[in-house]
Amino acid sequence: MKSAYQNRAAMGRVSLGASLLALAFASSAQAQTTESDDADIIVTARATTATKTDTPILRIPQSIEVVTLEQVQDLGALSIREALKYTAGVYNASDDLRGDFNNIRGFQSVLYVDGLKRNYGFVYLPRVDVNSMERIEVLVGPASVLYGSGSASGLTNMQSKRPRFEFGGTASVSYGTHDRKEAVVDLTGPLSDTLAVRLVGLVRDSDSRMDYIPNDRILVQPAITWKPSDRTDITAIGLYQRDKNPPNYNVLPLVASLYALPGMRVPDSRMLGEPSIMKGTKENKSITLLASHEFSDMFSFRSATRYTKADTDQAEVYLNPSATGNPLNPFIDTNGNGIFEPGETMVPRNLFAIGIKYKIFNTDNNLGVKFDTGPISHQFLAGVDYSHFRQVSGQAFISGVAPIDIYNPVYGTVAPPVYTFFNTQILKQTGFYAQDQIDFGDTASLVVGIRRDRYTKQDAGLPKEVTKKTTKRAGLTVNVTPTLAPFVSYSESFLPISGLNQFGDTYQPLFGKQKEIGLKWQPFQTTLLRVSYYDLKEDKSLRVDPSNPLRSIQIGSTKSEGVEFQANHNVRDDLSITAAFSYATSRLSDQDYQRDAVPKYLASMFGTKTVALSDDVTLRLGAGVRYQGRMTSGNPAVFRVVTPSYTLVDAMAAFEYKNWTLQFNAINLLDDLYYPSCSHFGSCANGEPRTVQGTLTYRF
Repeated sequence: MKSAYQNRAAMGRVSLGASLLALAFASSAQAQTTESDDADIIVTARATTATKTDTPILRIPQSIEVVTLEQVQDLGALSIREALKYTAGVYNASDDLRGDFNNIRGFQSVLYVDGLKRNYGFVYLPRVDVNSMERIEVLVGPASVLYGSGSASGLTNMQSKRPRFEFGGTASVSYGTHDRKEAVVDLTGPLSDTLAVRLVGLVRDSDSRMDYIPNDRILVQPAITWKPSDRTDITAIGLYQRDKNPPNYNVLPLVASLYALPGMRVPDSRMLGEPSIMKGTKENKSITLLASHEFSDMFSFRSATRYTKADTDQAEVYLNPSATGNPLNPFIDTNGNGIFEPGETMVPRNLFAIGIKYKIFNTDNNLGVKFDTGPISHQFLAGVDYSHFRQVSGQAFISGVAPIDIYNPVYGTVAPPVYTFFNTQILKQTGFYAQDQIDFGDTASLVVGIRRDRYTKQDAGLPKEVTKKTTKRAGLTVNVTPTLAPFVSYSESFLPISGLNQFGDTYQPLFGKQKEIGLKWQPFQTTLLRVSYYDLKEDKSLRVDPSNPLRSIQIGSTKSEGVEFQANHNVRDDLSITAAFSYATSRLSDQDYQRDAVPKYLASMFGTKTVALSDDVTLRLGAGVRYQGRMTSGNPAVFRVVTPSYTLVDAMAAFEYKNWTLQFNAINLLDDLYYPSCSHFGSCANGEPRTVQGTLTYRF
C-alpha cells in the first residue's frame, strides 16, 4: 500500500499540474490576438452526437467532450480506452482485451459507431481500433431520446474515417513493449468530381502483458463517398477485422498483491490460467451506409444503416480466490487442519468458454425541418430507428477446475471445455423520436425531445419479454455573452441488456434519469472550458451478487452525484493542453457508503508544445499526469478493502522532418506499481506496466 509520503507526493504532482495549466493559459492569452487562423485551430467547437445535428458545443445543454484524431495520436493511445483517459468523469479498470469498457460517472458507457449501437451488454466483439476512427464524442449523461439504447452515464460515439476529395494519407510502422509490431496504411482521394475513396489497413503481431497471450489483429476498412451535389452525400464503409487476443487480465489474491508480504507478490505477467485453453479469436464483418440529403434550406434527411456479422470463440481459466470463503486466505487447505501453512500455495480456478455467432442490423432515419415563428428559430427533428440483434451461443462454465500453485505454476492440468449450455437470443427494438431545437436569437436556445420505444427479447424456450418505454429530455442554454453559456438540463435513459453471462442469466432493462447544471466558456477560438454539476439515478442497476462475485444481480437503484471540470486549449504546431477534474459520490440504494470500485476523485492534465529546430525539423514534446483517488469495496461493518490512490505519468516526443514523423510515447513512464481496483471478495486487478511505443510515419 502507498505510504503517507507517496500519497502527498501524488497530490503534489496534481497540484503542480494545475499550476502549470494556469500559467499556460495565462501566457497563451497574452500571446493571442483577437483574430486567429482557422487552419491552426484544432479545438472542436461543434458536435453531432448530442442532437444529431451540427450544433455548436456552446449551444448544447449537456456535457459533451470531443477527442480528435490529433489528440489520440499525441496520447499514443493504443485503444479507445486509452484515448479517453484524459476526459473528465471517465475512468477504467486495467486493460482488458475482451472489450472496450469505459465508465462515466459511475456507470459503464455504451459504445456507438457512426451513431449506431455497437455493444449489446454481454457481447464479445473485437475492440474498435483507433486507427479506423476520425474522432470520438463522449456524450455524458442519459441520451435515450435520440438513441434509445443507452446507459445512464451516456454514450461513446466513434466516427469512422471517411473519404476526402483531396489526395492524402499516411503509412506507418511501429514497435514497442510486449514485442508489439504494427503496420498501418491510410489512403484517401478522389476518383472523380463526385466520387472519393478511402482505405485503412492494419496488421499487428504482438504479445501482451501476460505470458503466453497474443494481441494480434488484421483490419481492412474500405470506404467510398458519392457526392453528386453539395446537398447530397452518400458514404458506404466496409469493415473486416480479425483479432486473436485471449483475456489478458490477472485476478490476483489480496495476499499476493495489495497485502503481499516481502517476496510473496505474484508478478503481473504470470499466466495463472492454461496456455493451451486460453483463446480469444474474434471476427467482425460489417457494412455501413450513411446518407444525407438537403431537399432545400428548410428540409433535410439523414440515414445511417449497418449490418454486422461476427463470430467469437473465447475460453479462459482464471483464479477464484473467493472460493475458500476467506478473502485473506485464498489457498486450499491441503493438510485439512484448518490452518494456513507456508507450503499451501494452491488457489482454486474456474473455467469459462463461449462460442457465439452474431447477426446485428441497425438503422436510424430522421427528417429535419428548419423554420421560424416570428423571432424564434426552430430546428425540428423527427425520426425512427430499429435494431435487430441475434446471437446463437454455446457455453461452458465449470467452477472448481484443477487449482494452480501461484508461485510455481504447472500447466496442462485442465481438460478442454465441453459446451453444455446452448441458447439463441433475439432482441428487437423500435423507437420513434422527436426533438425541437429552439433558438431565441442570440439570447438562448432550448432543446426538448421525447421518444417511445418498444423492445422485445426472446430466449429459446422462454416466453417473449415485451417492454414499452417513453423517455424525455429538456435543456436550456443562455448565451450570457457570445463566449459564455450556462445551461441546465434533464434527460432520461433506457438500456436493454442483451447476451448472457457465464451462468446463462439475462437481465431486465435499466432506467436512468439525470439533472445537470453547468457552464461553458470559450474565451478564444482555441480554448473551451466546462464545469458542471449533475444528479444521476439508475433503477434496476446491476450490482455484484453478495454471495458470488462472478455474478451480477438487479436490486434497487444507484445514485451518482458530482462535479466535473474540463479544459481544452489546442493550437496546431504550437501549444495544446487538456485538463480534467471530477468529484463524484456513487451509492447503492440500500447503502450509505461509496459504491464498490468507483473513485470519488479523478484529475488529469496532458500538454504538448511544438518548437522549430530548423526550417525543416520540428520537435513536439508532451507530458501528462493522471490521478485516480482511492476506491473501496465491501461493507465497512463486515470487511472492507481500500484500493490506494495512484498517480501515473505519460510522455511523448515527436520529430518531424518534411513528410516524415518519428514519435515515441510512454504510458506509465515511471513504471509505478498500482492496482486499478481491488475487491473485498479477496482479489485485485493488476495495473499496467510501463509501455513504450515508437512509430515512424510518412505523410502523402
